[in-house]
Amino acid sequence: MKDLIKKILREELTPSVKRRIDFSNIDSIIKKHRIGAFQKEEPTELGMATTRTILKAMYDIMPREFEEYDDDYHKAWDKIKEYLNDNYGEELRQYFEKRRRDVDEDKNPLGIKYIFVKHDKPYYNSGWRGFADGFDSFDEMLTKYGDYVDVDWDEIKNKLDKINDYPEPTFANTMNSRPLRISSIGDEGNHWGYNFSIIKQIPKDNLDKTKGIQAEENNDELDEYTCP
Repeated sequence: MKDLIKKILREELTPSVKRRIDFSNIDSIIKKHRIGAFQKEEPTELGMATTRTILKAMYDIMPREFEEYDDDYHKAWDKIKEYLNDNYGEELRQYFEKRRRDVDEDKNPLGIKYIFVKHDKPYYNSGWRGFADGFDSFDEMLTKYGDYVDVDWDEIKNKLDKINDYPEPTFANTMNSRPLRISSIGDEGNHWGYNFSIIKQIPKDNLDKTKGIQAEENNDELDEYTCP
């Protein structure tokens, strides 16, 4: 990649455009844009999500406004776009296919909601600044807020799936889990000056059903350890 970039900068671009191109971290740029590019209503081939991700990445790498709107700039654009398609296209398709499978398998019989919380003080302190936004599925929350923090979202989902304790009642006849802190002030990749947490919420009428699910999971774990 470095050799390709050097060739493009050396041969294809005028100095004024070169100064405004950002090749600093293509991997992070791709990762940031793929999160919001997925739309669950799109066809299963997910080509549009891949195209959207690469296009958004291109606008981060190449300047949107430039002084010489000429053939040199477009040659560089085409070559970098070709590079991204060749080197990230299949990885992106696999990522979106997994997102599609996760959405299709998420039947959510218990009516679980996910609340994304941005807070400048510990959640249980009064008077914190920020916001709380609720979603009917993990994927909807990820699509809107996944690029706010640089975390391993698969790991976060696994942690959330293991939460089956809802000790906090609300005024809406629901019960909340304790907040799962996913990023704290000062963490790497968190430049907001805020903490970020996620709360699982369940209708109070479905609370007893979680005990049955927990019992099944405990039995599965026991079988796993006792099988010869």
